[in-house]
Amino acid sequence: MKRAAVVIALVALAPLAHAHDFNPGVLSLVETSEGRFQMAWTPPVDSTGSELPVDIDFPAACRRAQSIVDCGSGGLAGAIGFSHLDSPRLKVVVHIRWLDGSEIEELVDGRDPSLAVERRPHRTLLPWIRLGVEHILTGADHLAFVLGMLLVLDLTLDRRLLATITAFTAAHSLSLALAALDIVRLPSAPVEAAIAASVVLVAYEALHPDRRTATRRWPWLVAGLFGLVHGLGFAGALARIGLPHGAVGVSLLGFNLGVEIGQVAVVAAAVGLARVARLRGGSVLERDRRAGRAQRGMAYVLGSLGMAWFLARAAQLLGA
Repeated sequence: MKRAAVVIALVALAPLAHAHDFNPGVLSLVETSEGRFQMAWTPPVDSTGSELPVDIDFPAACRRAQSIVDCGSGGLAGAIGFSHLDSPRLKVVVHIRWLDGSEIEELVDGRDPSLAVERRPHRTLLPWIRLGVEHILTGADHLAFVLGMLLVLDLTLDRRLLATITAFTAAHSLSLALAALDIVRLPSAPVEAAIAASVVLVAYEALHPDRRTATRRWPWLVAGLFGLVHGLGFAGALARIGLPHGAVGVSLLGFNLGVEIGQVAVVAAAVGLARVARLRGGSVLERDRRAGRAQRGMAYVLGSLGMAWFLARAAQLLGA
């Protein structure tokens, strides 16, 4: 069980310095008249939140004047390149819509920083699904909360765990949609501080298994309430990059699906590792002792991370 605990804890520890490392840019081109496009551009950012000096190279026939790209009678055809996009971690979502309603959406990264544009409708959810998976897997605070709830539930796959994960999923999907569609507005600083506090809470609960608290009696309710807060955190990530014009619903759906896929993968891996560890040799009493020590160690790790994030974000909030 100790090895399983170390593996799971490392997932949450990796991005300690920055709980969110979400840096794709978005290029949106919407044709307003024949060969003429309205452009919206959000540059990618690094882990500190600083914009990167990425430049866009349009096909030779196109001329750019501020937010207008005019490609003339030949239309937008050829390669769109991105200079200084020199790392696989740097990504740009490209969304193009033509007058006749056809559109494309692709994900470009530093491994091949260009996109060959062909006018054919092949819109797909895959770029936003990939971004959603990446965000949940690099969002250490979200993962820490999920892992903390698993510890509270003893890393056991049963109806209580399924109900808890379902409640968390439904709640953060709802608040993500409401915030991304600008129906609900909350400042990001208190949201991020509340997310960190939720990690501290579940870590504390995991360290006190004998207490009949609300978290242990109704874990699905607590997961649902904090899920609303975490959904606002996901929405903040989307707000930092912007959604393509005219494609909010599809992009939001793809991003949310990616978040759920990543979350299910983490839960399955954690429960699977715990199950394998419990099958190791030794008496039942010895296995229970090992499991208890490992789970306490993980709870201390998660609690320490949560407290560090909370203090940093609280200081930022007070400074603001």
